[in-house]
Formats: sequence, C-alpha cells, structure tokens
Amino acid sequence: MSAAMLSAASLPVGAITEKVTDQDIARAFNLANSGDAQRASFHAAYIVPIVDPLIEQLEVITEFRRFVLAAEEEIKGGNWVLGRGGYDSKGRSLKDLLRPMTGQVTVRARLRFHPLNNYYVVPPVDIFLGDPTLLPLNATRTPSYAPKSEPGSPLVILGAIVDISFNAPTIDDRVLPVRVLLDGAEVARAQVDFSRFE
Repeated sequence: MSAAMLSAASLPVGAITEKVTDQDIARAFNLANSGDAQRASFHAAYIVPIVDPLIEQLEVITEFRRFVLAAEEEIKGGNWVLGRGGYDSKGRSLKDLLRPMTGQVTVRARLRFHPLNNYYVVPPVDIFLGDPTLLPLNATRTPSYAPKSEPGSPLVILGAIVDISFNAPTIDDRVLPVRVLLDGAEVARAQVDFSRFE
C-alpha cells in the first residue's frame, strides 16, 4: 500500500510542556470541566489529518493533554472528586496516577482492520517518529474484538489502539515525520509540527 503524504493540521501556536506545573494542572482541570464545544476544540488541535483505510485516527498526546484526557475520563466515570483535582480513596491525586508518564509524548493510532481479516492477535504495527527515528520509551497495542459469532469461536480483532511514547525533550518543538508501518511496510506518513502543541 502506498504511503499517504499529508501535513499536520493548523494548530494553535504553543510549545510542548516538558514539565507540567501545578498551574498547568489547574488549567487542565478547568478545561476538562468546561463545555463540550471548548473541549472538542482543544482536542481537535491534536488530531493529525491522515487518509488511509487502516487508520481511523492519528493523534498526539502531550503531558498536558494527558491530564485533560484523564480528568475527563474520571468525570465521565462519575468520579467528580478526582476529575476536579481531589484525591481517590487511597489518597492519590491524578498527578500521582500519571507520574509514570511524566515527560512523555505519545503518538496514538486508532486502527480499523478490514472486516474480512483473520487477525487473532494484533498484527505488527509500529509508529516511527523523526528522521533519524527517535527511540521510543514504551509501546502498548490494545486490540478491539468483534463479538463472537458462536460459543467457542475464536475472537477476531476488528481494530486496535497503538500508543508509542517518546521522551518529550528529544522532540524539541520541531516538525517531524510520523510514519505508521504494518508488517514492516509504511502505510501512512504525516509531517507534524510539535511546536504547535502544549
């Protein structure tokens, strides 16, 4: 499959927040608790336009945006205290829960596979950032399964979410290529201006 060459969306000018301050966290909570339109506008700026049947969505998750997403998730689940800056039943704040991801920027691809695929495990999908390629810190690949057609039948994977995280300082507010590969073959590419994210 030929690579789709696309540029990044027009995004508000900013700079990647390499170390989130208490003031940044307060802003993230305010944003997570704001109206639907304001939150949708914020998140839309982090979506990278790309046209490929494999890729449902390609997005960037900075440390600041990770706080917004996590607070939104807590609020959606009814945990208003944690979603507004409080503590959980074990005395942990959202900052405590997100500490393992400190200083990381994640490139996330939401994938949808052809409905006639026979994947029973997530196929080898990779996201490369930079040229030369930056070293990733960690990767997760979470499958999305189709309902079983009959009892005892194997689970077929309809899609997956692939998260590849990088050390924020190595990105350094540059324009970098993001490449998505399936089975070692490049299926899509985009130029992403990381200086426009916070």
